Amino acid sequence: MAKAGKNSLRILQVSDCHVSADAKASYRGQNADRNLKKLLPVMRAWDPDLVLLTGDVSEDASAASYARVAVMLGTIGSPILALPGNHDEPEVMQQHFRHGPWTGPFGKEWGEWLVVLLDSTEPGRISGSFSQQELERFDVLLRSSTARFIIVALHHQPVPVDARWIDRYALENAGAFFNFVGRDRRIRCVAWGHVHHDFREVRDGVTLLGAPSSVANSLPRTERFTLDLDGPSCRWLELSPDGTVETGVLRPKRRSRN
Repeated sequence: MAKAGKNSLRILQVSDCHVSADAKASYRGQNADRNLKKLLPVMRAWDPDLVLLTGDVSEDASAASYARVAVMLGTIGSPILALPGNHDEPEVMQQHFRHGPWTGPFGKEWGEWLVVLLDSTEPGRISGSFSQQELERFDVLLRSSTARFIIVALHHQPVPVDARWIDRYALENAGAFFNFVGRDRRIRCVAWGHVHHDFREVRDGVTLLGAPSSVANSLPRTERFTLDLDGPSCRWLELSPDGTVETGVLRPKRRSRN
């Protein structure tokens, strides 16, 4: 549960871990297990109310990879809400992450906020989309909640992020999605993974956030994936009881050089 009183809802968004069954496997020249472990001390120190895992948790959809990520994130000591990405296998993933959009849109209330998770993946495809039925179920979930404010999470970006290498694999029916978002003025934030860099934009009063990756990030505004040497990172969000959204990025602490 969120901290009592007037405190904000504190969320850590962890995304695109790309962990494999082989803990020594390389992903874009990086080791996914090692880079996620580097982030754990700063994530624990930030002391979130919940961890939001926004897809591509595994590179090979293996049970072993999900089990290791679940154990690592479990050391943070906060509830984990998880959704799949295009690399994931939901049926395997849900065995290790109980709370997620496994049978349809998932929602959980914390204080003044409703956190909604939507599965934007399609089997065998890199791009994402929502069926009309899924969007209608999303609408029903929103209307059934009395929360004052709402944050919506998915895997695929619903707006271009100015990176051609990943924008070709976006949410294909973003217009239909935003039609439903626009119906409910309580929605203050839409957050996603997939893009491997920090992205921020405000549209019609809604904060739009693309998350960095816990293994390998790309420099923004690039034609091809171009490794960001600043290394792995994750997003933090503070959702205030008045609907304000504050956010930033956490990186591993660098050792001082004597």
